[in-house]
Amino acid sequence: MIAQEHIPTLYGREVFDRDGDKIGEVGAIWTDATGHATWASVRTGLFGLNESLIPLQDVDPAGDRLVVPFDKETVKDAPNVDADADEPLDADEIARLYTHYGLHRDDNYHAHRSGTETGRRNQLRKYAVTEYRETLDDGRRNL
Repeated sequence: MIAQEHIPTLYGREVFDRDGDKIGEVGAIWTDATGHATWASVRTGLFGLNESLIPLQDVDPAGDRLVVPFDKETVKDAPNVDADADEPLDADEIARLYTHYGLHRDDNYHAHRSGTETGRRNQLRKYAVTEYRETLDDGRRNL
């Protein structure tokens, strides 16, 4: 399980499959109703123009990379979702992703505990990162 305070460190990390083949880089993170990171998009393709979602529940954060327990083709063949949209993923999109990866929603403890309200439990929200900026002594900004 990836702790909430570590979510910002996931962006841009390289993602590798279980065989050590590079899949791409993390583009966006989705959280459940409890705020825990449950899915990430991985930029794939020649210029990173395609994005596939991966479940984070069994990801191994090995140093500066993430290792997923799937092969590269399974990730690339995941159902398409609009990773640029700021809208939550709906229940049908989530169900297709869990089915594709052979997972059950209740396999994720936090998904199971994320509330009793159907609308709340069946949505994943994109995690928004607020840029941290620090003003240097000479007035320049350090990003």
